Amino acid sequence: MVLVISWLAGGLPATAGEKELLFHAGVGQRSSLNEIKEIWEKRYPDQRVNFSYKGSGYFIADLTRSRQGDLFMPGEEFYLLQAKERGFVDNYNPATDIPAYFVTVIITPRGNPAKIHKIEDFARPGVRVGLGNPRSCAIGLWHEKIFKKAGIWDQVQKNATLSAKCIPELGNAAQHKAIDATIVWSTTAVLYLRDVEIVPIEPRYRGIVRLPVATLTCARYKEEAKQLKAFILSPEGRRIFHKHAYVITPNIPVDAQGFCLDDATDADMRYLVNAARAVKDETFPVTPETVGDLIEEVERQRKTLRSGS
Repeated sequence: MVLVISWLAGGLPATAGEKELLFHAGVGQRSSLNEIKEIWEKRYPDQRVNFSYKGSGYFIADLTRSRQGDLFMPGEEFYLLQAKERGFVDNYNPATDIPAYFVTVIITPRGNPAKIHKIEDFARPGVRVGLGNPRSCAIGLWHEKIFKKAGIWDQVQKNATLSAKCIPELGNAAQHKAIDATIVWSTTAVLYLRDVEIVPIEPRYRGIVRLPVATLTCARYKEEAKQLKAFILSPEGRRIFHKHAYVITPNIPVDAQGFCLDDATDADMRYLVNAARAVKDETFPVTPETVGDLIEEVERQRKTLRSGS
């Protein structure tokens, strides 16, 4: 009974001598961090990495209440800086501790029935828009920033039919055609390649989000946490992020609000669009030139499509 309850709660109890690291992370990072966990635990059999995934807006309250955790990787630097101000964050350098970036993209249901091709289309009467709740998920803050910059925030709010508490709600809503369009991170879009269309946002409205990682002052295993953080920041760790549609190009030029200033992310957007096409069309060539480091993800979703699951 104890084993069953522990499994339902997130894993079996640690064996004697095993160190369990508690890693607070945004739910949008799940795919890449789960792969990092798998590699790390194979290299260090005496360690287990347990993730507490949630919308970034919940972290401060969680840390304040529990005072537990070894590492922290929220969905935007804003939340890490909040935690640092409250004394929770240890050993964070904003110049070096950014392993990857989120980039905003438009997703629509497969076939793009509402013909959404640019940001201004979200304001058209009758378009069903999915928005994130800014109190609970970082993407919600960006929805407001993007649509306000375009001068259509009021119209988009009137079109909103969903206020999501976390970013997977938005992806699921597009997948099941409950909305006509939303904006998500590229890392979320890549999980739905066969069921959505991906529309790159023009650079002036394209959000570039720094994704920080830090150790926590309440860390139980401080040295192990520092080592895992170093792995995440290594070239090997960064490439794992790239395989899951994060951008890892360093020093992307952005304006004061975090919007893209050049075409530095255009190649990654092209890979993502091609990946969605490749999953739907098995005649489309899957190579580093067409989909970059997304080859494994494309092949995985092609197999899922063939299996009918």
